[in-house]
Amino acid sequence: MKILYFGTYDREHPRNVNAIAALRDAGVEVIERHRQLGRGGLLGTLDVILAETRLSTPGRKGADALVVGYPGHFDVPRARRLAGRRPLVFDAVLSLEDELVSVRQRFRPQSVAANVLRVTDARALRLPDLVVCGTEAEAAYLRSLGAKRTAVVFLGADEDVFAAGWTPTRPFSALHETDGSTDVVTAAAELVPDVPVRCIGRRELEGDDQGLAFARAGIVLGSFAESRAIAPAVFGALATGAPVITADTDAARELLRDGESALLVPPETPAAVAAAITRLAEDEVLRRSIAAGGRSVYAERAARDVRGRQWRGLIEGLLSG
Repeated sequence: MKILYFGTYDREHPRNVNAIAALRDAGVEVIERHRQLGRGGLLGTLDVILAETRLSTPGRKGADALVVGYPGHFDVPRARRLAGRRPLVFDAVLSLEDELVSVRQRFRPQSVAANVLRVTDARALRLPDLVVCGTEAEAAYLRSLGAKRTAVVFLGADEDVFAAGWTPTRPFSALHETDGSTDVVTAAAELVPDVPVRCIGRRELEGDDQGLAFARAGIVLGSFAESRAIAPAVFGALATGAPVITADTDAARELLRDGESALLVPPETPAAVAAAITRLAEDEVLRRSIAAGGRSVYAERAARDVRGRQWRGLIEGLLSG
């Protein structure tokens, strides 16, 4: 099987890195037709036009199906025309309007930008044969916006990076990859002065250094926002076998069980995060039990080979249908 992985997607985003690796692991030949965008305004618009013109040029050998990478909402109409009768899969992950208006608050509701994003979402979700995202919670939301057929493939982790097994170093510490809930983690850290909490940016550490940072942490702190997604840091921790504390959301409960594969705490609650840190720091038996449970869940439901079989099966289903 051969697919064309198409668009102006972020080549460094974990969603694309992990999806391409999983597909190749499953024996799928992946041809990338990609153009990175970096400018805004009129020049950015010109970039999009030039990129899509280049991307529309067929490869030397035909692909069985097209996959539009994340974020590729603006690329879907061109991909639909290029795909023709071949299956088109859009790894949407999320709604652009919801992410940029409600979550990141970059644009005001009902602004021109918000309306453009709403129209873009509707078109991008309606045209593909299949829309993929990372949780059932997100899939239900995308269906409410017009996606006709959805499937869930967990984000997973880059197993070439998160390869080291969990062997925490001293002094005992907690690690958090910064996101929209970092203020919650910062407030929690003030309540547990005996446990150092290290906050790092996703791009602050590269390659093996990122994986080693997770593997050497006593605890990994995920995201504590109310979200339909499971944070990349959670999957990184599970892949290395590090114990995880993260928000108790519908999305998290699709993968994790409180007290078995993670500690789940109420979102946006520093005191609960602090109490969970203290509990794990003081209870080595529980810490190791949760670490083992999380690693087992990852291997069964989110590892690269599992996701590869899922991706391949989804595309084969479209081809046979």
